[in-house]
Amino acid sequence: MRPATSRGRSNLQLGINVALSLASFSLGVMVSRAPLAAAIGPSEKELVSGAVVSAAPAVSGAEASPVAATGEARALAATEEAPRTAKNADSEPTWAQLAARSQSWTAAVRADMNYGAGVVVDRAGLVLTNLHVVSNAHSVTITPFGGAPITAKVLDTDADLDLALLSADLSSPLSVAADLGSSAALGVGDEVLAVGSPRKMFFSVSRGMVSFPNRLLEGVEYVQTDLPINEGNSGGPLVDRQGRVVGIVSFILRDSQGLSFALPIDRAVTRFATYLAHPGQGQATKAGAAKAGVAEVSGTAKAAGELPAREPPGGSRKRSAP
Repeated sequence: MRPATSRGRSNLQLGINVALSLASFSLGVMVSRAPLAAAIGPSEKELVSGAVVSAAPAVSGAEASPVAATGEARALAATEEAPRTAKNADSEPTWAQLAARSQSWTAAVRADMNYGAGVVVDRAGLVLTNLHVVSNAHSVTITPFGGAPITAKVLDTDADLDLALLSADLSSPLSVAADLGSSAALGVGDEVLAVGSPRKMFFSVSRGMVSFPNRLLEGVEYVQTDLPINEGNSGGPLVDRQGRVVGIVSFILRDSQGLSFALPIDRAVTRFATYLAHPGQGQATKAGAAKAGVAEVSGTAKAAGELPAREPPGGSRKRSAP
């Protein structure tokens, strides 16, 4: 039989051994975790948290994780955006296709020393342009894209809208005519392009967007864009993202940049409805309009060049781009 003192010492030694073992285990766990915590940066922590949350059972109400909710919202947005993007890709031509199509039914217009552009609105040779391009000219010619110059005459004019409808002397129909749309569907930010003859660089294409779809100037609503328009763009088409003519490029504001204006194609179609409904059969309604190669303009017509503008305020004036 061991003395009491020996049993006490044994129990004490056993307790010390157990305490040391527990301390060693705890220290080992802490050491093993320390490198992982130190190696995870802020972004990685979010990634790990997201993975943990996504693996946990779904919860509802106030217990739902904000991270999980955000992830689900993004996933839902992605699934909704995919078909919408695919639909737009199917309905819209590429920019290269759009530019080529727009060039194909644009015509270069020469009127004495003036030059501009026009839109082939009928294969019979009807070309829509600005009046100030052909005003008082003795000789007018149009040049279809990829073709030779053709003598044209002025069928009808509208001084208030600054429009002229030309008729080309054709031996055979033109290969293509424009697809006419409507400016009513245009909104701020919609992408558009224009084709014209800036600085005699015929059939040049520029691209921009609608800044304001119905800007009122001198009692007429115009489509305002940020297109880089120069002298020679007048009479050319404004084309929407689907490849339809929605306007006729008309003028820019003097001493400014990115302020160009096009007359809505709807106004032109309404004004010249007789000719467009019965191409080649309409009769000129203004004096001198039927004279081949001569554009005689009424005395009430606005002179080409500087015209007072109602907007923006402060005495700004608009300038035509002949």
